[in-house]
Amino acid sequence: MTEMILQDRIVVDQLYQHSNCTSLHTEYKKAIGEINYQKLCPAEFDGVSCWPPSFPGTNATRPCPASFKQVSVSRFCKADGAWEPLNNGTYNPCGLLQDHVAALRRVYGYLRAPGAKVPAKWYLHQRHAECLDKINEAQPPAIAQKDGINVCPMTFDGWSCWDFTLPGDTAFASCPKYMTGFDPTRFAFRKCTENGTWFKHPETGNSWSNYTTCVDVEDLQFRQLVNTLYISGYSLSFVALVLSLLLFTCFKNVAGRALKCTRIAIHVQLFASFALNNLMWIIWYYFVVGDLDTVEKNNTWCQVLHVILQYLMVSNYAWMFCEGMHLHLALVVVFVKDDVVMRWFYAVGWILPALLASVYALVRSYVVQETERCWMEDSHSTWLLTAPVLLSMLANLFFLINVVRVLLTKLHPRSSNPAPRGMRKAVRATLILMPLFGIHHILIPFRPEPRAPGESLYQIFSAFVVSLQGFCVACLFCFANVDVHGAIRAWVRHLRRLRANPYAPSTGPTNTATREACVGL
Repeated sequence: MTEMILQDRIVVDQLYQHSNCTSLHTEYKKAIGEINYQKLCPAEFDGVSCWPPSFPGTNATRPCPASFKQVSVSRFCKADGAWEPLNNGTYNPCGLLQDHVAALRRVYGYLRAPGAKVPAKWYLHQRHAECLDKINEAQPPAIAQKDGINVCPMTFDGWSCWDFTLPGDTAFASCPKYMTGFDPTRFAFRKCTENGTWFKHPETGNSWSNYTTCVDVEDLQFRQLVNTLYISGYSLSFVALVLSLLLFTCFKNVAGRALKCTRIAIHVQLFASFALNNLMWIIWYYFVVGDLDTVEKNNTWCQVLHVILQYLMVSNYAWMFCEGMHLHLALVVVFVKDDVVMRWFYAVGWILPALLASVYALVRSYVVQETERCWMEDSHSTWLLTAPVLLSMLANLFFLINVVRVLLTKLHPRSSNPAPRGMRKAVRATLILMPLFGIHHILIPFRPEPRAPGESLYQIFSAFVVSLQGFCVACLFCFANVDVHGAIRAWVRHLRRLRANPYAPSTGPTNTATREACVGL
């Protein structure tokens, strides 16, 4: 991380040096005239530092780049007004060898290449340097030069580069694509007044560019609605999951072994992963997605939150895989030690996702372009998580098909070994498990592009399906669980007996649960 911060500082310093050099070039030509300026060694950026305009026969001195030793280096301006070529030892006092200087120039050349994808934190400096290059090369409109009309000058407002504009006209510029919430297909504008000066905001007294048109208000309201749907759905799911965990925990002793089997233990772990995941998503949508300032600052805590979300997402699918695997083992393999299987499930459900998320975070942190905006942008590194999730879904689909095949065989009336009541319950459980296994994702394999037809419908459908998945899991595996119902009824009967006869001895409920009963819901 320290090396990355240092690299950021070096690149930003390079961009600043280039911008400063272009400004010196323009200012000197304007101050002493084109002819006199041609007699000097011109302002020159060598990829590391900016050498200022210098008189022939003199040495120009520059401090080393800010990130290196704070000493000075010099360069000679020859009598013919040309700079002496840089030698291999020019930047040695700074602690930079010739290979280092060449590497800096290559990196800077890449950043300044047309169409290069640079991180947002460098983008403004790059835009400023490009604008100053244009200012240095551009000329006022011919009509202004011919008639002596004062025109609004080319300028950089911190976001965009504004061209020469005639009095009374309006200049337009594309909205910044790196600003969260801005639509890059829209245009900002800047008004040139009749006296040839840029319009000044009445409150600040400074030249003002109008970027309010960059925000698609209707689209912004729709995105806020989608965020609200996610927060509401995750909140409902979180409450339902916490209530389910309380029911499983509080009524474990009341129900005897019915709520103590491996199947219920897997349910509890699945609910716990869903509850934690939903809580993190609520925090994410409320404090990150809903706060543009946080996204722009890109603080470490929001990046860590992103990694935690990815870990819990993979953990969800891992425990879904464990659900399918256990059902398959219980109905097809049959003879399996539950305590041994459960230890493997803990490793698959909690430890394996942590390893995958750690590798994902490590790989993505080294791709500078993918470390912006709290890591909200799509990343090639996501395949490190997506591939295991897809494999788990395919495995669950196989388990589902095989379990249904076995159960239908045992349910056949001519079967020599018909399925008992517990396995019949498992048929219902298997059919209900389909959405739990993530097969519903197959129905929406492609996400429409922003503002494409059907994108709004997809976003709303996705918000409902994804955020309410935890609620559905709680309903199917807890609120509709016959063992939970039996535990609650036993607890109610116990309370009634206590009210009727407070001095009667307490007796626990009888337990007839078997391993087959644990296979079902």
